[in-house]
Amino acid sequence: MAQPQLDSFEKMRGLYTPVMDIRRRVLAAVARLIRERRPAGELEHIPYEIITRNTPTYRDCVFKERAVVRERVRLALGQDLQEFGAHEPVIDHPEPSMTDHRFVEKPYVAVIKIACERCPRKSYIVSDQCMACVARPCVNVCPKNAVEVVGNRSFIDQERCTHCGRCAQACPYNAILYRERPCEAACGVRAIGADPEGFAEIDNTKCVSCGLCVVSCPFGAIGEKSEMVQVLHAIHGGLPVWAALAPSFAGQFGPLATPQKIRAAIRALGFAGTAEVAYGADIAILEESVKVVEICLGRQKAPASRSFVGTSCCPAWVRAARQAFPGLAACIQDSSTPMVETAKRIKASHPEAKVVFIGPCVSKKAEVSEIRGAGIVDFVLTYEELAALFQAAGLDPADIPEDVSPAEATAAGRAYAVAGNVASAIASAAQARGGEDLEVIYRTVDSLADCLSLLGEIQEGRLDPLPHLVEGMACPKGCIGGPGTVAPLNRARAAVKSFARDAPSLRPEPE
Repeated sequence: MAQPQLDSFEKMRGLYTPVMDIRRRVLAAVARLIRERRPAGELEHIPYEIITRNTPTYRDCVFKERAVVRERVRLALGQDLQEFGAHEPVIDHPEPSMTDHRFVEKPYVAVIKIACERCPRKSYIVSDQCMACVARPCVNVCPKNAVEVVGNRSFIDQERCTHCGRCAQACPYNAILYRERPCEAACGVRAIGADPEGFAEIDNTKCVSCGLCVVSCPFGAIGEKSEMVQVLHAIHGGLPVWAALAPSFAGQFGPLATPQKIRAAIRALGFAGTAEVAYGADIAILEESVKVVEICLGRQKAPASRSFVGTSCCPAWVRAARQAFPGLAACIQDSSTPMVETAKRIKASHPEAKVVFIGPCVSKKAEVSEIRGAGIVDFVLTYEELAALFQAAGLDPADIPEDVSPAEATAAGRAYAVAGNVASAIASAAQARGGEDLEVIYRTVDSLADCLSLLGEIQEGRLDPLPHLVEGMACPKGCIGGPGTVAPLNRARAAVKSFARDAPSLRPEPE
């Protein structure tokens, strides 16, 4: 009876926690130093700027608090972590970070072990609510004889326990609790375990860089590498740097910061221009709708066929699906993602441009590495990192006059950020191609665990009816729930809906 995946992630959404505060203050401090072109040696001051007290506030000693900040400074520079005997001043090797070219390498997500509290792994424990009742249902239902009464209280032998949860279900006092590492629970591909000393450890052969563990750890013990330093160097170097804005950007910086104001604020940072990634989403809708029509017509001729179209816009879902179900890999589309299509359009008009994808997604950093040779997308920033750039520059998007650039996408493309809207848009476009009588069956899933569960049902033939189209999203509620977002889910959903409503047309039309 394990609790739902992402439970801790959902509980902390919308809360401005000390973990979030420190993370964002570090990003802003590093961005400010680079923006003001101060000496790299001043990076060493940042742990003392963030942790000002000489007595501990969050951990057992102030030295540990500053050591955690030091590691976060390294991540903000895009560097690997240095921990446990390998500590060195951040400024010893800042040079690789001070470039206008892509610098970050795998792993993009890493455990800050000095911040990890070695939380207990998956287990059921008996709380103080146990009444040592005479019925002892917890003892009676355990199939492994792992529960017994010791000292007038139930006790669970963790060596025997298989975590079936029957004892917790049977207890009339709800005295048996399930606990699991929040980072491990958030990982839908089971890439997080423990090293021999009990610290969280990421298996990079399984990790798809979704980043949900980063925002699920209540101790802030997991972080992702940033590229904002390299972006700032590109801007300072006079290069034409363009921002490709993911559809979820609407509403990310407060209710008064309209999409047009956000675009203007980005230009005020020194970007040469902005473009809507929803434009690329429109292209993906049309491309994948063609495949859906083919699948629908093919299924009519061969009803036993288990082919389907798996959407391509979420790189974490695509990577996880192909990794876990290689037999279904051909069904997951390899068409260019909206990010890539938008970047192609920018570089067609501005060949010398550096393209920065700005969105909610950590996994895009891995995607860009995979297509690095193509020279299409140069950097990736999250909304949290963009917020740090605004803060470093003293800019509030709400106070900036609106950008008057014309709309670049349809309502369907702009709505891509919310789970369910991708599949509905593709299905609608498929019906426009194949006729209203064309029946498109589709399924939508958000969270990697649910995505892989659905694929398992398809592979084993347990899903009836079999969908023609599967929309996979790694993050809860879709891109609006990504780890790099700064807006609460409900506000983000409403803002995306409103922005989509303002589009000049409902959906892209087939040629």
